[in-house]
Amino acid sequence: MAITDTHTTPEIGSGASATGGSSAFPQPRGIAAVIGTGDHKTLGRLYIGFSLCFGVLSLALTALFNVNGVKDMSVMADHSFQFFTLGQVGLAFLLLIPLFVGIATAVVPLQVGASTIAFPRAAAAAFWAWLVSAVLLVVSYVPAVGGGIWETESKDGSLLTQLALLGLVLSLLLGTVCVVTTVIALRTAGMHLDQVPLFSWSMLVAGGVWLFTLPVFAANLAFIFIDTKYGAPALFGTASKQWSQLSWLFTQPAAFVLAIPALGIVGDAITTFSRGRQPLRGALLFSIGLFGALSLGAYAQPVYFPGVYLQWVFVSQTAALFVPVLLLLGTLAYGLKSGSAKAGSPVLLAFVSLLLLLLASFAAIPFGLGRLGLQYSPKAVLADNLALRQASTGSPLYTWGVLALLGAGALAGALAGLYLWGPKIAGKKHADGLGSLLAIIVLVGGILAGAPLLVLGFANRTASLADSANVMFQAAAAGSAVIAFVVLVALVVSLASRVSALSHPAGLDDDAWGFGQTLEWAAGSPPAPGNFGELPHVTSPEPLLDLAESGGTD
Repeated sequence: MAITDTHTTPEIGSGASATGGSSAFPQPRGIAAVIGTGDHKTLGRLYIGFSLCFGVLSLALTALFNVNGVKDMSVMADHSFQFFTLGQVGLAFLLLIPLFVGIATAVVPLQVGASTIAFPRAAAAAFWAWLVSAVLLVVSYVPAVGGGIWETESKDGSLLTQLALLGLVLSLLLGTVCVVTTVIALRTAGMHLDQVPLFSWSMLVAGGVWLFTLPVFAANLAFIFIDTKYGAPALFGTASKQWSQLSWLFTQPAAFVLAIPALGIVGDAITTFSRGRQPLRGALLFSIGLFGALSLGAYAQPVYFPGVYLQWVFVSQTAALFVPVLLLLGTLAYGLKSGSAKAGSPVLLAFVSLLLLLLASFAAIPFGLGRLGLQYSPKAVLADNLALRQASTGSPLYTWGVLALLGAGALAGALAGLYLWGPKIAGKKHADGLGSLLAIIVLVGGILAGAPLLVLGFANRTASLADSANVMFQAAAAGSAVIAFVVLVALVVSLASRVSALSHPAGLDDDAWGFGQTLEWAAGSPPAPGNFGELPHVTSPEPLLDLAESGGTD
């Protein structure tokens, strides 16, 4: 299979009106245009839409799980652990990673000047495999089927969950490989790797980290499968350790891999709206790469390495996670000061993302100090309907609080991307005022969802905190519900914008914001088949600014 699966080159013309690509890229109609598509814009929209749908479900279950932590309150209390595990698994594999892969599938080829994504048939197969696996995962959590991976009494349900999780991992890795290959191999002439836009760079970093991390998660699934299928308890994969064997991915530092692409979106949004060149671009590239390196955490699995939380590598790694976020924030703020900045919802969402990620990285520091006793032991806390009366055995609540802040920050970054590249993805700008309102709501929701759990994480150190458990869990439930509402609104806005763009084409300029710097703003809004006509020669990270300064036209 060729990298692009095409043997023709689109005709040269303007980005907004190129029509020569139509013969090179015939467009099917009706349902075949969706099911049989290899167009990266369509695949990106499918990823975005379905991931937001699953995200609403995952966050709603997380809210119900927190409700069950309130004393004398229960919502299907027998299934509170189901809410917990599907909420955390869904945050990673049903919402954040596929959402970022979807945005990247739609935008990265435009950013690097490619006519399509690398291996478009593989990219399409990755999406459909992810969708089928996501449906299987949700079905496997239905009690009548088996109740999920923790339910040792029903091996069929547990095996279905394992199969679905494995399908999710493999399909997302395949989609990531297509994006990474596009960045490496399909860059337009003259564009060096250090000149790619920040989001493309962050996907390259994230892809490398995911390729190191997610196969280890898949290996954990293989151990669990062997034990569940053949009933041969061993050190690896025993039934009592099934969830503990997988939970490392949702605990720092490994959980921070979920937010790597958000940093690139934040960088592109703020740099674009600064309306000037970023004077310290090398520091931005370095900070994103450093964040990726510090989030490598597949080794931190207490099931296999009980003393890992006390090791200097783990302690120093979690203590340093805030450094690249702070460096990125300072560098972008300096760039805004150096340019003639313009306000907009993508910028506000970007700063909310950075703030939440900074809070999450600071919050990771106490957990890295293993001698505080904030170890991960979910069974002990869940044994009494999440009452803190057994918190002396160790509390996972702190790690859940960090994950809530991290997830909200990553989501805010993804929303910044949806608003920034709305003209390219949906064919129409999203309402800027609503985007600003969503930024404020997701900030409040993220803090509500995470901060109470961080406080309760110290309940095994300060017994008096148990008295405030009910209020804290209620606040955390409200925060998760608020974030679920934000995801639902984002889904409705994305669908409405796409329908409106199809029914009433807006006729947006290629550079819909009016101050684009990178190559996606040289393509149509929405992009024509083949994406580009004649591209400006790339000699810097801001080719459109180079073109304007030389007196050229798009």
